[in-house]
Amino acid sequence: MTKRTLLFFVTGLCVCIMVYGILSSTLLARIMHMPCRIVNDVQQQLQMVRNITPEPLLSDQGVNRSQRSDGVDLVGTSEKVLSNRTGIRPSDADTVFNSREEMPCVSDLREELLCALKKNVPFSTITRKQASRDVRNVVLPEESLEKLAHFNSCAVVSSSHALRLHTYGQEIDSHDAVLRFNCAPTHTFEKFVGNRTDFRMINTLIPIRRCREEFWSKNSTMFTHGILVIRNMDGIKSGPRDEDLKKDTYLAFANVMTFRKTYPNRSLPFIHRPKFGQDIATEFARFCNSTRLCEKTKFSPSTGLFGVVMMLHLCDWVHVYELVPSKKNNANLVYYYDETAVRSSQDRHSYYEEQIYVKTLSLTPDKDIDDTGVVLLQGLSQIHCG
Repeated sequence: MTKRTLLFFVTGLCVCIMVYGILSSTLLARIMHMPCRIVNDVQQQLQMVRNITPEPLLSDQGVNRSQRSDGVDLVGTSEKVLSNRTGIRPSDADTVFNSREEMPCVSDLREELLCALKKNVPFSTITRKQASRDVRNVVLPEESLEKLAHFNSCAVVSSSHALRLHTYGQEIDSHDAVLRFNCAPTHTFEKFVGNRTDFRMINTLIPIRRCREEFWSKNSTMFTHGILVIRNMDGIKSGPRDEDLKKDTYLAFANVMTFRKTYPNRSLPFIHRPKFGQDIATEFARFCNSTRLCEKTKFSPSTGLFGVVMMLHLCDWVHVYELVPSKKNNANLVYYYDETAVRSSQDRHSYYEEQIYVKTLSLTPDKDIDDTGVVLLQGLSQIHCG
């Protein structure tokens, strides 16, 4: 009995050792395929992020905006071809090639993610022809936005209160195109966020719940400067068969119709293709599941992430300001233009996970992001996928 017991014990021990070896190899393989610069501090990064709430081309190659004599303005160009600016500025090239020392797997992961984004989340906006059976299609442009505009260097400006801790105004205005969100103003905040607005992306809560006064006032310039882009619009017939899409909960398209009739001289709005948001959410979930760098979330992507993905399609280089927060952002305030709005304990969007996603796509060293809150992303036009 003693020998038999000993034999069983030794056999069991060997099995345990084999299982342990298999599990260890599997775990090691998974770790080796994670971005090397994040493996050792992913838990610390997650915890840090959870403590912070942000929120046909015409070519004039080599011409800076300050050198242009024709005063090109993006307002009213929905039916025209938008200007295209090309040529990487020295500052962009320096940032891309000289600033980061990284292991090959980081670069491989970033390229893999950008290729997946390029393939799985194409960008377009609804055109008049696509909604040919809808009598309301007169407010839609004839061409999709990506066929009208492409830029070299773009700025995506968040609405984070942390922007008050920097003076990025002049730098932001120096880019070839500037995107702002929702109700974010520039007046009196030029030192922090700049003055130019080439694109303004709004969600469907505007104007029924937010920015009502600014949206309808003839004296307000918030929605008169730049091109208006509406995210995730569902209230219009679109597609190969002009199928009916689900009802527009917030009557956003009806408001766009009224807006167009009230201000006929303003530019036509561009509206994201109906499944653009769903595709972003699917790709984002795939990132979290495959890398284990973020947790599965029930929340929808924020307007900020919509804007980043859109500009990755429209620009060669994308600079994102305080969407991924710097460590200077220690205030309990949300917006740079509102000293009363505080962070809510209930999130409606996947802010924390989005920050990890954008940071993983970034070419900017983590330390620089911590110091500046500025992230440099390589546009999808620069990514060559097999």
